[in-house]
Amino acid sequence: MKLFRAALHMFFVSAVFCVIVHPCAAYGSEDVLRLRLLVWGGYVPTKFVRQFENTITEKYGRKVTLQIVFVEKSDDFFDPVREKAADVITISHHLFKDERFGFISKNLLLPLDVCNIPNYKNLTPFLAALDYHAKDGKVYGAPVGQGSYGLAYDATKLSPAPDSWQVLWNPRFAKQYVIGEHEYLYNAAITALALGYAPETLSTYDRLNNKKFKEKLGALAQDAHSFYGGKDSVKVINGASLAVIWGDSLRPLLDNGQKWKMADTKEGIPWWIDDYAITWALDDNPFLKRVAEEWINMVLSPEFQVENNVRRLRIYPVVTNINGKLTSTEKQRVQMNGVGLVKRKRILQATASQRDRNGIKLLWDEAMAGTSN
Repeated sequence: MKLFRAALHMFFVSAVFCVIVHPCAAYGSEDVLRLRLLVWGGYVPTKFVRQFENTITEKYGRKVTLQIVFVEKSDDFFDPVREKAADVITISHHLFKDERFGFISKNLLLPLDVCNIPNYKNLTPFLAALDYHAKDGKVYGAPVGQGSYGLAYDATKLSPAPDSWQVLWNPRFAKQYVIGEHEYLYNAAITALALGYAPETLSTYDRLNNKKFKEKLGALAQDAHSFYGGKDSVKVINGASLAVIWGDSLRPLLDNGQKWKMADTKEGIPWWIDDYAITWALDDNPFLKRVAEEWINMVLSPEFQVENNVRRLRIYPVVTNINGKLTSTEKQRVQMNGVGLVKRKRILQATASQRDRNGIKLLWDEAMAGTSN
């Protein structure tokens, strides 16, 4: 899911991807070590990277640099992890136990030592109660950000605000909305919600494989104005009336003076959680594993969660000890006080079986076959 991605990710991919994908890549000289991060953009802001590198030098007396590569889609993590070409990754919650990858079952991730991550104890009760990243009492991931695959709208073009996913099928907005090209699970989910399907059936191929659903999914794809890849961007969304987004583009759109808002869809809101995890590449490198845990602890700090998640990315924080740093408007937006919209309406994307995932992807491929994109 899932995420928010840096605007210059393609530059970094072309510049350094050739280094990280080869398992023989060195960690660096004895004087300078490299911690290799393969991540969604947005979770490694320059300010905090530099701050962290300086902190490690001061604390341990060793120079460590973060080598950063961004990904375009969820499937991009597996091969580098399998080949020990990445040390730290950010993956969405529903991938930890995905049968295709076996990140936990095949020991491709290392259990976290939460004693080295003191900020872990500040996770929200909702996140702390989940076990998608746990096995046999061990935890293999730490949430870093959460949010929706949600419906955004240009408030200058739509009034009142839309309150249902059905707006995407309103003929008035044909060729006026943008959706994610690769997000077949989430696109199937919003289509199923629009048809009134129960949340627990959104990733069930047998439930979705029928004429009515396929026609509606096909219309969603064929009537889209355009599609984005790994992250939504201002360039793609600019000029549209509606967009189903992760939220990457929302802050830049607002900064440009546009009046985009997130809708409150009455059927529910597909939800994602992105985690930091440490790969088996560090199984024999306890110092760098400790550094990786230090990095995870830093991203769970109130400073990072407020400055990066709430203000820069406009996604939801994952810790509770930030109220003192939020404005009243920010508190209202991220629903830190009371039950609120998020708790009532979020629908966590399920971990789909291989059969369900393959089937839903086939449905989406068939839907996309009717487009010119």
